Amino acid sequence: MKRGSLKGQALVLAGSNAVVRALGFLLHVVLSRLLGPQALGVMELAHNVHMLSIVPVTAGLPLAVSRLTAQREDAAALRAGRSLVLRAGAVLLPLWALTAPLTAQLLGDRRTLPPLLAFTPCILVLGLSAVYNGYCYGCGAAWPPALGTLSEQVLRFLLAAGLLTALPALSVPLRAAVPAVATLAAEIAALALMAGMLRHEGMLVRAPLDAALRGEVFRLSMPLTLARLLQTLLRSALGVLIPRRLVYGGLGAEAATAAYGMLQGMVMPVLMLPGILTAAVGMVGTPAIARRSGAELRRLAAEIFAVSLGCGAAGALAVRAASPLLAEHVYGVTALAPLFRCAAPLTLLFALQQATGTLLTGLGQQKRTLLPTLAGAAVTLLLTYFWAASPMRLEGAVYALLLGRAVALLGQLAAVLRVL
Repeated sequence: MKRGSLKGQALVLAGSNAVVRALGFLLHVVLSRLLGPQALGVMELAHNVHMLSIVPVTAGLPLAVSRLTAQREDAAALRAGRSLVLRAGAVLLPLWALTAPLTAQLLGDRRTLPPLLAFTPCILVLGLSAVYNGYCYGCGAAWPPALGTLSEQVLRFLLAAGLLTALPALSVPLRAAVPAVATLAAEIAALALMAGMLRHEGMLVRAPLDAALRGEVFRLSMPLTLARLLQTLLRSALGVLIPRRLVYGGLGAEAATAAYGMLQGMVMPVLMLPGILTAAVGMVGTPAIARRSGAELRRLAAEIFAVSLGCGAAGALAVRAASPLLAEHVYGVTALAPLFRCAAPLTLLFALQQATGTLLTGLGQQKRTLLPTLAGAAVTLLLTYFWAASPMRLEGAVYALLLGRAVALLGQLAAVLRVL
């Protein structure tokens, strides 16, 4: 299979990610204004559970398929990955749909039920998209996933903003479900587009289903899946814990939900903007690392760390410097400025964790991410429990996230140094 250059693929994905992140950021700003703090908080609570539901089919599978495709140079890993997604979907779809009422009750807000139900079918669609993406990266073809992701984000933005504008009288639960409905429709359209592009390029070649290879894909994907599951469980737990501890610290219930919506729906999207480049480098870097060894491998590892460090540091400084502008002129919420300032270092931690994850995955050492991830999650939860109920309130929750991420990053850096 003909491969694009590593830099060329990274530039394609970075350009696509730039537009996607810009649209995603714009969508969050629009949603924060059209939904209002209450509906935004409800939507974020449901979205946390949605992220948990898709972890089994999106976390480890694309990277496992990418690595095996790069090594084998055929479509057998794609067939094996699709088989795993269809099997998982047959179990997960009815499971999440039937338990949605109980999940809403456990979240402490029954208004999350409509968005939870709307998000459920995304499990199968996103799983298939993830496998196709991994196959493309392993083949060295960045254009199909780049265009698929871009089309999904554009359509999601248009649908969500259009529906919320056209239906201003919807109740809070139904307003919170509109972004979920828009997401599902956009994901289906993007998957169809990407499959059509691969078929047109002759990349969807028939391959026999290899049970042994399916087991290998499963084995390679499990450590990353478990690590991502821990991270997503942490986010879901924080979605429940932070509002409750804020209430315990003296905020009203509605104010606590709104505060959590500000953190997840306004601050976090800004902090993740440098992922435009680091995510692109990570996706094309994983199969590249799998094909290298010795001095060439160490040189590539140094380049990946340098790019991630530069992007993360620049992003953190930019967020801190622009905090008044972001708070007052972008979101129209002056109280966000100190939150942006104290959360800015998370941008650097996100970027460096992307680099360590890329290297460990490319080297087939995904299991080494589990213990640091677990340790970081434990630190975050413990500190959030105390600090979110303290006079620091929401800033205390941010400091807990910072320390937890730092613990996880240090563990992953030690693992990378041992492997290299």
